[in-house]
Amino acid sequence: MIQQLKSKFPQWCNDTEQGKYDLCLSNDLDSLLSCLYLQQIKGYEVNYFYDFSNIFKAKDTGKQVIGVDMALERGKVWDNHITKLNRTDRVNPDSANVNSVTGVSRDNYYSKYCGSTLLQIISYYNVPMPKSREGKIILLAIDSTFLGYFNNDFRAINRNWLERLELFELLDILDSGIHKSEFYRVKSQYNLDAPIRVNENGILESNIDLAAMQGLFEFPLSLSAEQFKLTHTFENTGRPYELEKNKEYSKHDINGLYSMALTHKNKFKFTRVVRQSK
Repeated sequence: MIQQLKSKFPQWCNDTEQGKYDLCLSNDLDSLLSCLYLQQIKGYEVNYFYDFSNIFKAKDTGKQVIGVDMALERGKVWDNHITKLNRTDRVNPDSANVNSVTGVSRDNYYSKYCGSTLLQIISYYNVPMPKSREGKIILLAIDSTFLGYFNNDFRAINRNWLERLELFELLDILDSGIHKSEFYRVKSQYNLDAPIRVNENGILESNIDLAAMQGLFEFPLSLSAEQFKLTHTFENTGRPYELEKNKEYSKHDINGLYSMALTHKNKFKFTRVVRQSK
């Protein structure tokens, strides 16, 4: 990551104490691999799970928590979402998110970083890429980072972000003449878009084929084996809420806002606090 961009990130990202924070996993592979990388780099452990309707906890450790791949309004997060309905909306100052630190909002939506949380972590901490071409293709397939490259309207923006993140090995993959179908192949082959959930016994489970991806990364791929207990329940929008095209909005008009993210220029999803579970 170029220094000009890296310097905009919150200071907590530079904490050097191993195991200082807990991680909160969300319900997809971007969050899971991000957590596994942070575990390798920083010694942090997954102790919470957020499915955008509920929060579950495994153990009482007393540590501060980093939300991973979630746009929380408060608290430390690694994230990639756009969290401003209006250019004047405030962002979470503890959000490690290139879209937040560079002021991307609904107003300049099409200049956004359209890539994964995982690639920001790899870039920020200058982590070596997977050795195999297949591993690199998977990285570009997560959160469909590759799509912008294959769209003439967004290729230059896509390239610019990857250059600013100094992810040149991934640009080499894209520039190699690879066909878009290769990214859809890995999505299908490894079931990359399958959700992660908590089952009735409080155990994390998913149909992502982690076993088939073993050996493509420098560490084992697995879900936490801890038992998770429900602690909080939220109200959410379900399907994205549609915004009128020529009308201005502010997220600060939403009472009890806990997390929110634009899913398209004129659509967003949010959760707000309902109650704490006993």
